[in-house]
Amino acid sequence: MGLRRRTQMKKAELLAEQARLFSIANELARKHWGVDYTGTLVLVNRPWRRMWACFRFNDETGLQEIRMSAHENAARAEEDVLDSLLHELVHWRLHTLGLPARDTDDEFITECLRVGAALSHATSAQEAYLSYVQKRKFDEAV
Repeated sequence: MGLRRRTQMKKAELLAEQARLFSIANELARKHWGVDYTGTLVLVNRPWRRMWACFRFNDETGLQEIRMSAHENAARAEEDVLDSLLHELVHWRLHTLGLPARDTDDEFITECLRVGAALSHATSAQEAYLSYVQKRKFDEAV
């Protein structure tokens, strides 16, 4: 019974944190775009190796979901967790508007910079950002 009770508590804590992050997602969506977050948010109870969060979608089923790892979140500062959440919300918002929403798309980079969300540390995303900056410098010079 003791082990089962601890597992339920962990699950209850996980669900409470998931609900808290969903509420924050709504607040951020209202603040930056004037709309509620219409997707789901899932807090996964296992460590991830390559990312802190992700946005998944399926246009056929209507799935729009932000996924985060409880283990990764616990190891990071609250500010960093919320920054990852905002980054994923940018993916969601652009996707719902039918705009390009990959980390390497100019529209995505523009919106991240506008709302103050971090950009991905992936090499391709960092290269896209550098290219974005160069294009903006060129446009300003012309």
